[in-house]
Amino acid sequence: MTGTSSTPAVHRVTNGPKNHFFGFHDTCPWDVSDERLLAMETDFINRAPAPGDKARICLIDTKSEELKIIAETRAWNFHQGSRLQWMPGAADKIVYNDRDGNGFISVIMDVKTGKKTTFSYPVYAVNPAGDYGLGVNFPRLQRYGSYGYWSDIKNTDDPFPEDDGIFKVDFGTGEIKLVVSIHDIAHFENVPKNSEKHCLTHLVFNPSGTRVAFIHKWKMEDGGFSQRFMTMDADGTDIYCLPGNITHFNWKNDAEMLGYGKFSPRILALRKRGVFKNPVLAPLLKIARVMRGGLKQRIAGQSYLLFKDRTQSVKRIGVGVLMEDGHPSICPQNSDWFVTDTYPDKHHFRTLTLYNLVTGELREIGRFYSLPSASCGVSGDWDVSEMRSDLHPRWNHVGDEICFDSVHEGTKQMYIVGV
Repeated sequence: MTGTSSTPAVHRVTNGPKNHFFGFHDTCPWDVSDERLLAMETDFINRAPAPGDKARICLIDTKSEELKIIAETRAWNFHQGSRLQWMPGAADKIVYNDRDGNGFISVIMDVKTGKKTTFSYPVYAVNPAGDYGLGVNFPRLQRYGSYGYWSDIKNTDDPFPEDDGIFKVDFGTGEIKLVVSIHDIAHFENVPKNSEKHCLTHLVFNPSGTRVAFIHKWKMEDGGFSQRFMTMDADGTDIYCLPGNITHFNWKNDAEMLGYGKFSPRILALRKRGVFKNPVLAPLLKIARVMRGGLKQRIAGQSYLLFKDRTQSVKRIGVGVLMEDGHPSICPQNSDWFVTDTYPDKHHFRTLTLYNLVTGELREIGRFYSLPSASCGVSGDWDVSEMRSDLHPRWNHVGDEICFDSVHEGTKQMYIVGV
């Protein structure tokens, strides 16, 4: 079971029979020297992790490719792992999430000494100075359709609670403080309905740490989800709602963000009014959800979009060329270039691509086979399940290598391609 790829050559850095991956595209698996990689190791990829399932945290020497297990966690998923990442400003420290009884915690660990410091709330993103993190309610994310952690703790049925939202975890004092509530975001330039279920996710600091971008997501009455693209100061003030409905994004610089999503205000307004609850119109929404490529781009207004923070400025990117949703990551040494991926096509292939924002040049790195459901014992479509393996490409610090996760050789492993 192999995929095809064009030059440059793709190199596997982890091996089976265990499965290995890093996770999302918004953090870097390399340490600051680009000499060590972080990874997660699991025994299975054919079912969702249960609360008691452990994943192992690994450290990989990029020269010898020796893999060393350094810790384990019971707070993880297949898309974002345990939010495992290197601590800024500390060459040998990492941070990840874990469980403590029925609750969730974050752990800072020195990979050389093994010393751990725990904090009473999980983190999603760490500010560039490394002195605090921002966290969210991961069980709520899991319950309402995002990437969270399964839990036996009963979540509130409040559609937009005032005591839940984005929390600050101070790594110096250990203080946990609510920065902004789901209630305040749900009501910001919006009139939510009590039938909707709201959550906040995809937190990413800009390079200087002054602004945080995130997604406000809620389940609508028609059964689908709607999302808003938001930014705020790191202390929860100066909130701004950007135009469009964004799925994935990354900062290009302190003021600009590149994301993929819909820019079709009329359709969003109709959904907000509940038009697609009508039995006659409801099938149209289902058709729109499965449309691909140019058709979806023309009808739903989907494309890559370049945003300018605190403005309504939107520039479409790669229309007619980049036709599919993906996970963009800006090259750290040349922000004209970004790498992204696609979801599987009808033949189960995902594509890894480089694109130049200035010239429009497109370079296909390779196409990588997925796992059809029958091969991994999954009922339903594995390609759209929470176990699926998106490529989630990430740059190293120098900007000459890309790391991604793939299952094209039969198990889930990490790969590096030089660019």
